[in-house]
Amino acid sequence: MEQSMNEIFSRNLRNLLYLSGKTQAELARGIGTTEVSVSNWINGNAVPRPKMVDKICAYLKCKREDLMIDKSQRVLIAPEDYLASAMTEHPELYDLFNAVLKMNSQDVEIMLKLAKRLSK
Repeated sequence: MEQSMNEIFSRNLRNLLYLSGKTQAELARGIGTTEVSVSNWINGNAVPRPKMVDKICAYLKCKREDLMIDKSQRVLIAPEDYLASAMTEHPELYDLFNAVLKMNSQDVEIMLKLAKRLSK
């Protein structure tokens, strides 16, 4: 069964909000719109105009396709395969990964907390 653009956008926006740890209210404030508009997008009642989609992408640090394309049928890969692919594309990640392997557990926790703060 083919899904409507509203359904696709709604599901993708909900997922991105969840992954970013942001609320609907924070998104509304961050992109300069109303909570009612965000609620309509989340509930699949509407899709924002292209300029607003661009604002959402900037706020959530994602690509337009992350919101607009149905990814529910895509094959999921194992985390270790994803990590290996990322390290191939970005060699600096390989260096970072090796550095983390040499850290003690307390230092790893500190680095994780820092990374979470920086990603917000």
